Amino acid sequence: MLLLLLQNIQAQTASFKGTVNDKETGAPIKNVLVHINNTNNHTHSDDKGDFFFVSILPGKYNLEFEKPGYESELIKVSISNSDTATLIVLMVSKTIALNAISISVDKPVSAASSSYLSRIDFINRPKNSAQDMLRLVPGLFIAQHAGGGKSEQIFIRGFDCDHGTDIATFVDGIPVNMPSHGHGQGYADLHFLIPEVVEGMNIFKGTSSPLYGDFATGAAVSFKTLDSLPQNLLQLETGYVPRNKTITSNRALALLKLPFNNSNVLSYFAVDVINNRGFFDRSQDFKRMNLFSKTTITINEYSRLNFSVTGFGSSWNASGQIPERGVNSGLITRFGSIDPNEGGTTQRNNYNLTYISKLGTGDFETQAYMCNYRFKLFSNFTFYLSDSINGDMIEQDDNRTVLGLNTKYTVAHTLFSLNNKLTIGTSFRSDDIENQLWHAPARVRLNANAHSLIHQRSNAVYVNEVFRFNNHFRAEIGLRYEYFIFDVEDLLPTTGSHQNYSGFNYQTALNPKLNLVYSINERTQLFFNTGSGFHSNDARSSVQDKTQHRLPLAVSTEIGALFRINRKTVISAALWDMELSNELVYVGDDGTTKNRGASRRVGIDISARSQFLSWLYFDVDVNFSESRFTDTIFGSQLKTNYYIPLAPVLTSAGGLTIKLKNAFECAVRYRFMKDRPGNETNTIIARGYNVIDMTANYKINNYKFGLVIENVLNVNWNEAQFATETRLKNEMSQVDELHFTPGTPFYVKVVIGYLF
Repeated sequence: MLLLLLQNIQAQTASFKGTVNDKETGAPIKNVLVHINNTNNHTHSDDKGDFFFVSILPGKYNLEFEKPGYESELIKVSISNSDTATLIVLMVSKTIALNAISISVDKPVSAASSSYLSRIDFINRPKNSAQDMLRLVPGLFIAQHAGGGKSEQIFIRGFDCDHGTDIATFVDGIPVNMPSHGHGQGYADLHFLIPEVVEGMNIFKGTSSPLYGDFATGAAVSFKTLDSLPQNLLQLETGYVPRNKTITSNRALALLKLPFNNSNVLSYFAVDVINNRGFFDRSQDFKRMNLFSKTTITINEYSRLNFSVTGFGSSWNASGQIPERGVNSGLITRFGSIDPNEGGTTQRNNYNLTYISKLGTGDFETQAYMCNYRFKLFSNFTFYLSDSINGDMIEQDDNRTVLGLNTKYTVAHTLFSLNNKLTIGTSFRSDDIENQLWHAPARVRLNANAHSLIHQRSNAVYVNEVFRFNNHFRAEIGLRYEYFIFDVEDLLPTTGSHQNYSGFNYQTALNPKLNLVYSINERTQLFFNTGSGFHSNDARSSVQDKTQHRLPLAVSTEIGALFRINRKTVISAALWDMELSNELVYVGDDGTTKNRGASRRVGIDISARSQFLSWLYFDVDVNFSESRFTDTIFGSQLKTNYYIPLAPVLTSAGGLTIKLKNAFECAVRYRFMKDRPGNETNTIIARGYNVIDMTANYKINNYKFGLVIENVLNVNWNEAQFATETRLKNEMSQVDELHFTPGTPFYVKVVIGYLF
């Protein structure tokens, strides 16, 4: 009945279809934004440059075509009842420029999210790894402290997100975060992502977007991979650290199109192999292999199918977090280790099927995915504090299967004479998990501290209505409902050292969202964003209080503005506030639960992008924040012990980028983080740093050459830092002090690639 109704509607309306090509080369241009002016109706050209609009009312329309690197095109079209207008659009390429991307009421939804700015960054800034792409998020800092194999520690908006607790991450719609993980809640390992296959990214900070649920408190980052390769690539990389006097890293990359006789099928394959010694005294022996394949099938002019497969595996050794007293006494160097047995291994396989189609007057998308995941980590944070004979090394295991389904429908429509857009979506996720925690000195299991089977289900439904009142004012009102089921079977009995966590619980959340955008003119835009969200707690914490059926509440508010100055400079500024309710946190390192209480974070995000010359770009981000524990949500700061450990206070990143046509690019960039509290009393300080990096890339004919220099000034800096109570082998008592993983010393990497 629905299909018959849609056919009837379409029979009484008209449609547009066409192809966008490069005027000089005639090649199709994909991902061009095609917008019907004065409406919320827009689409993007596909890999063949084709675009479609269906069920359009007869009348006169202005179609605007935009893509960074091309001159915008405006085409006027008149169409009568039941007609199909066919267009051939030719766009003229040009040097990427800030003024190529206009400020429009239909585009950004947040000043601090800087999705507008991130598109410019993605085009203009070099990307050498998945970590570099995370750094494209304004105000986001990362730290690696396990030989390169473990997920990075993430800092943003006053959060120490640990390995992902307060930042939701997605790749082609597949959630990266792992709830109820053996090492940390929301663990997000992006190492399976090959940076060269990433087409773009979306960024949203705070809790005001209905598109994101669990872990989207500090921010949400969504990566999209290429549907097809522009060309094949074979690439080799090698790195050298002078202090080690040897080759310290090697990488081989291949991106290959798969030949098909059918023009409706596009497919490619990518393989990425890494073997790194690292810059530590003891080889980190980091080995990683990534496999990725994606196939796009055009079913007809209105629908297509994407299928991708990811294979990822890695293993490594780690020097861990070392005590300052060990370095000061000469027991070890900055790049030494206390326990030489730290390290781990991890594997992840993703299977992703997505169907996208024009359905009636809207866009329909449904996705099914499956992940198989294995994780084993050996760590020793306290050395000989608990076991003075064997040592305190632990083994953490997480084995799981994840199944998921996402569906959404977006339709442009009129309401009270307004041009509106409605999005309705649902998501389902199922995690079947086996977690283990062992006391395992020298990687030999002695006794189990935790062993659980966890069945966790999450369901969500959301709705978002965009009211476009005029060319200046837009309002987005959203609502998202979450429903979680936690089923934990603790396989260890209650003893003097272990509390059995077996149990069942459910939790729900209903989160309203509001985003207002007002464009004063093409140079100035104002924002107001507010909404509630959450990050779920570990299932083992959630089943302890069976009367608690509410997910932890997070409320964020943001007010900001986006300014264009002289069409060569863009500045965004936002004042934000984040409140979190009382949380239960499962501490995977010792298998216990800790109550951290309520907290408040306030801050200012400032970003600027400028194009001094047609080939010279400047960018800077400055982020201030103050983070405190409070007695209740929206309550008063605690009188003592109110500092949130490792929460960023002041961060800044920026640099200069040179781009000469398509042949040469280079950049000089800095990363600055100020000293910050290492513990609740601020008696231990996590030391700040300022690191400068350089990159250069050159293309000639079918060859590309690259040079990367990290830590140009060879400063000693701490990448990861923790206030930890530890005891060394010959010490009589424990010491509470700063422990750290050193950052990269002066490092040079050479890249050679062949394009064909």
